[in-house]
Amino acid sequence: MIAAREPVFVLVHSPLVGPGTWWPAARELERRGRPAGVPSLLGSGGAPPCGWRGCVEAVRHATRLLSESLVLVGHSGGGLLLPVIADAVAQPVKGLIFVDSGIPARAGETAFVPSAFLDQFRPLVVDGILPPWSSWFGEDAMHELVPDAVLRSALLREMPRLPFAFLEQRIPSPIGWSRRRPPRQRGWSVEVITEAQHLHIAMAPEAVADMLLRLEP
Repeated sequence: MIAAREPVFVLVHSPLVGPGTWWPAARELERRGRPAGVPSLLGSGGAPPCGWRGCVEAVRHATRLLSESLVLVGHSGGGLLLPVIADAVAQPVKGLIFVDSGIPARAGETAFVPSAFLDQFRPLVVDGILPPWSSWFGEDAMHELVPDAVLRSALLREMPRLPFAFLEQRIPSPIGWSRRRPPRQRGWSVEVITEAQHLHIAMAPEAVADMLLRLEP
């Protein structure tokens, strides 16, 4: 008998940042013998993502040659894209894991950013374009999230300047998407990493890899 190959972890970054946020966790998973990939949602030359449809196409294109099943993992705004990504990829999807992310609506549409927050970010817009996410909450925010100067600099270089219209998008929920969970469970499994912050996926890859392996369907 030929043993089935293990699913590939597909780590989807938030469109507000870059794929480098997931690279440390991907390397840690691979160090443990588990395949992992980090599709970039950014356009050519680091251009901003081309709407939610462009993000979905980026993941579909990046995974098109894989023959294994997938476990889709979304961080922050990347989590809101998981149902439509699962609907678009060719491979079987074993499960969805949301990391510091909202949960998309069971049906209808999900706002990428709630209207109350849109009003908060609107004053930052110049000619329809937002500054990089790192500056939205003050100069000290990234220093607190990522104390390591080398890693922080690498993450900052990737962050796109998004059109404000990107934040105004509404993402459709495919019918029945919320049933993509292990059949033995009635609800979603939840894991908490003590004292974690938003970019823990880059700062503490060992703890994040532990979490993903525990949550794997």
